[in-house]
Amino acid sequence: MATAPTLALIGHLESADAYASVLNAARGDDLRPLSPEEVRALLREMDPMPLCDLVLRSSRGRSVQARYFELGLLVENGFSLARALRKVKAACAQARQMGARLGTLGGFSSIVAEGAGMDPSAEFGLPFTTGNTLTAAVIAEQVTQLPISLTDATVAIVGAGGDVGSGVARILARRGGRMLLVGRVPGALEGLEAELGGSRVARWEEAAPRSDVVVLVASATRGAVPLAGVPEDAFILDAGHPPNGTGGRRRYAIAGRVSHDEWPVCDLPAVLDTRYEPGEAHACLAEGEVLALEGRWECFSGRRGRIVPERAAEILALAQRHGVRPAPLLFRASACASP
Repeated sequence: MATAPTLALIGHLESADAYASVLNAARGDDLRPLSPEEVRALLREMDPMPLCDLVLRSSRGRSVQARYFELGLLVENGFSLARALRKVKAACAQARQMGARLGTLGGFSSIVAEGAGMDPSAEFGLPFTTGNTLTAAVIAEQVTQLPISLTDATVAIVGAGGDVGSGVARILARRGGRMLLVGRVPGALEGLEAELGGSRVARWEEAAPRSDVVVLVASATRGAVPLAGVPEDAFILDAGHPPNGTGGRRRYAIAGRVSHDEWPVCDLPAVLDTRYEPGEAHACLAEGEVLALEGRWECFSGRRGRIVPERAAEILALAQRHGVRPAPLLFRASACASP
């Protein structure tokens, strides 16, 4: 590209199949395609690397040069937090060395950093944003677009104790929603219950049969959330990374994605083709894009538990200003294969 990238996007793909698709596209037709099993073995030894460059464009005529750094991270059985942390730190160092003005931690990378008590902005002298605020704002908007009355519906948020899940709960509570808060961290859930008032903590076995809407914020890292107990007419919005899977449900859709009025241009299109509709991207990475297009080189999303409706509205308005909007929900059983 003519100018050096100023935005570093750090992330990972969702499955061995997705990695095989991208790596085989990068290798070309003259080499034998790698199988998912071969890819798994390769990823265990792979160091993070810059995989492709992108031009991210605003509907207002602005553009920003970005570079995507692939962690080579598979979040599945055998996942090693220590190995993942080494990869995240190495990618952050590469972003700093590139001369980026802003870095974005996408997918599971922000959870890895948070779990290790890592502050990448302080450690690498470069502002990093997790993208969690825009992700929470987008998911909440997608819930409110459903053909139901939010004030009359029961919404179960699975992963409500996390940063994104708690942010979604706060936004929906401000709009009159009543949530069942499901998760693995009792202290965080109880604190959120006390904060919101009208919502309460529930076990998944209790919440599932009572839900009109299920928001899956927890990724399928320890096995997918079982959907057998959820009513057949309930809407299931899966924002997990990797996703949890349809469970064969017709009212299942992938959530937490944005669409662009001006499609990104990528020199390795297979990266954008993996599980995306044309012009779509994960909201977590899009937050960095929006901040860069706005010229705000800052850690907009950082410390856990600070996503509030006002901040969510701010970043969502900035995104829409540049033609980045919550993607329409596509309800189809084929949207994500069951694990």
